Amino acid sequence: MQSELIATLQEANREIRGLISKLSGKKNEAYNAALLPGELQALSRKLARIARQLAGVPPTRPKEEALQAAISEYAGNLEELERALGGVQDALGKRRDQLKRDLGHMNSARAWMEAFRSTN
Repeated sequence: MQSELIATLQEANREIRGLISKLSGKKNEAYNAALLPGELQALSRKLARIARQLAGVPPTRPKEEALQAAISEYAGNLEELERALGGVQDALGKRRDQLKRDLGHMNSARAWMEAFRSTN
């Protein structure tokens, strides 16, 4: 069971690091990060499965060093992912605000143009 859990954690760690790399590689354009459709949902399901597996490991049972190392790396990767997703969220919020301002300017220009046409 522990070796299966170690393999699952190692696979999840690779996926999380890959996603962090993808999200962090576009510091100034985080809202353009190329996430495949459903990528976050698939990772979320995998993380939920891992949480259930970890809950099944009794705390009193001696753990292998490899398992402890995998769990430690997993926890660190989750913290990094949280920071990366926070950065993307901030960038997306700024982009959304800019798009709203642009839409407001466009609507104002359209209203001015229609008023100008109606008076000529």
